[in-house]
Amino acid sequence: MESKYEKEFNLYDIMQNTAISALAIHSFVLGYYKVARHKNEKSNFPSLLYLFYVLPIVYHRKSRDTFKSSNEIYTAIANDKETVLGLQERSNKMSEQTFNAINLLYSKKILGYDNVKKTTPLLRGFMSEKINIPSTMGRENIVRMVQDSAYKIGHIFAKNSDKNLQLTLNIRF
Repeated sequence: MESKYEKEFNLYDIMQNTAISALAIHSFVLGYYKVARHKNEKSNFPSLLYLFYVLPIVYHRKSRDTFKSSNEIYTAIANDKETVLGLQERSNKMSEQTFNAINLLYSKKILGYDNVKKTTPLLRGFMSEKINIPSTMGRENIVRMVQDSAYKIGHIFAKNSDKNLQLTLNIRF
């Protein structure tokens, strides 16, 4: 008989876990920052509105894998056209989870809010690397996979303008 530690993660349990959602959003903002800080025309940190599209992508296995293996938004969409189908609706449905994750990040002083630029900067101590969560029992580390894909999505969002993201992903900010 398997113990509770030997079972694979249940995706529903993960999706309800505010801490894992917060790790995903932190990884997204970090990935965004790593690319945007070298671009003059972009803010160093993403708009608060961008954060609402992270969880619907990283909690959908096929979308997560597609974005993780892509460097450009066009490549991701070409590899999996399902990614954009219903993304706006999924983000609306997951908005409470996103708010809870953002609230956790704010309360733990990992993420801040810039009223002037309307962006979400990382606070000191959290701008250099992803928060490390070790895997247990030699199992696939789903948390690490979520973090890695969120980081990559941050890279991709930082390379594109608001208008391009909205048109390509069929979303509204």
